[in-house]
Amino acid sequence: MMTEYQALRIDVAFVEPLYEINIGYVARVMKNFNMGKLYIISPRCEVGAIALRYSAHAQDLLLEARIINGLDHLLSKYDLVIGTTGKIGAGPLRRYVTPDEFARKLASYKDGKVLILLGREDIGLKNEELKLCDLIISIPANPLYSVMNVSHAAAIIFYEIYKTLSMRERTVNRMPKREEIEVFLRYVREILRKRGKKEDKVERALLTLRRIIGSCMLSSSDIKLLIDIVKGI
Repeated sequence: MMTEYQALRIDVAFVEPLYEINIGYVARVMKNFNMGKLYIISPRCEVGAIALRYSAHAQDLLLEARIINGLDHLLSKYDLVIGTTGKIGAGPLRRYVTPDEFARKLASYKDGKVLILLGREDIGLKNEELKLCDLIISIPANPLYSVMNVSHAAAIIFYEIYKTLSMRERTVNRMPKREEIEVFLRYVREILRKRGKKEDKVERALLTLRRIIGSCMLSSSDIKLLIDIVKGI
């Protein structure tokens, strides 16, 4: 990110891109709005001359991008994982915030590692991938045609982040580490199982809690307090 916010790192993972031109465009808007590193997950196309051409002056970012298979190992390195979707729903899986809402929440942190997942051009992120995310972003659009091109959606999200972080005042909250959140959720899982809750209800409760933590943007000290509370139950 911008020099004054070096401690807050925001990287991007483009999941199974289908068109090389979109890889180039995503790299371009990442550089427009000062995002960090690009990961290309299991691409279904070449990542070569066409992507470089459409990345324009972001060729350096694209040349430094990492092509990897699968998300699991990558997600564990980030404190906050953000999914994106054009399909919204009432349940916890697709409960969402808008880009400007997310940007304002993110501005409460002074540090931390954030990863934004961009979905496939044809089917987006799968339900199994959305379950791994702490928070979901969706862009309000014409309900008759709400799904946007991935690079256009990325540009809107990155712009809102850049604009809001550029204007924010000094903040003091530390982002909770990935391990802290997982420890809290593990304690909750144990409590629910001891109380005889069915496994599907346990998983639904944990997903809801993960979304609440993500949307409330709790601090590291908040999570540590919650851990102390549930440890005593």
